[in-house]
Amino acid sequence: MRNPIEKLKRWWWYRTTRRQLRNRNVTIISENCWGGILCQYLGIGYNSPFVGLLVPAPDYIKILRSLREYVEGDFRFIPRSESRYEANLRYFKNDFPIAELTPKGGGDTVEIHFLHYKSPEEAVEKWRRRAKRIDYDNIIVKLAERNECTDKEIAEFDALDYPSKICFTAKKYPFKSTRVLDALDFIRRGRVNWEWRHCHKCYNFVEEANRLLDAVQMHRRAAKA
Repeated sequence: MRNPIEKLKRWWWYRTTRRQLRNRNVTIISENCWGGILCQYLGIGYNSPFVGLLVPAPDYIKILRSLREYVEGDFRFIPRSESRYEANLRYFKNDFPIAELTPKGGGDTVEIHFLHYKSPEEAVEKWRRRAKRIDYDNIIVKLAERNECTDKEIAEFDALDYPSKICFTAKKYPFKSTRVLDALDFIRRGRVNWEWRHCHKCYNFVEEANRLLDAVQMHRRAAKA
């Protein structure tokens, strides 16, 4: 059973920090629903197509290495039986679109699991529409130790050239981008879950987004000078 006191604390934290958020056009790139839920809590738009979906960690790292090319790539929808991650999909009882995404110009395909979409048409339409809102200079990138994420993916994520990135983990790692989510269940299982419920304890998204906005504005002023 969820702790009602913790739920109230979380709601109050998001409610009060919402007013402090200056960077309301920030783009959140997330491999699961974390980004979309933060947008809802903070009252900002979906400035990213990475909403309501799941991307297995190895594929997600590939996307982050060539983000623009994958965002502008082509989809081919496949049955669940053709998924490379079919064994993991057995935990999902509902049916949802699964797509292979090929980057613009060619390259390795990756899988996108559109968990909260009713049809391939809806998934593609919303992906394309939200992709137009991406500000590639104003991005916060997130990963979590779950969904096929191993030490390898965490190390690769930390090495990526993004000014603002965060990785939530179940144990401590020697990387600047990682934060341990303080929950005994996560430590025992070796993976995290429900990052949106716990991340405010170790990561101030609003503070990071505002810091990023200041850096972006300073860079753009310098470019015009």
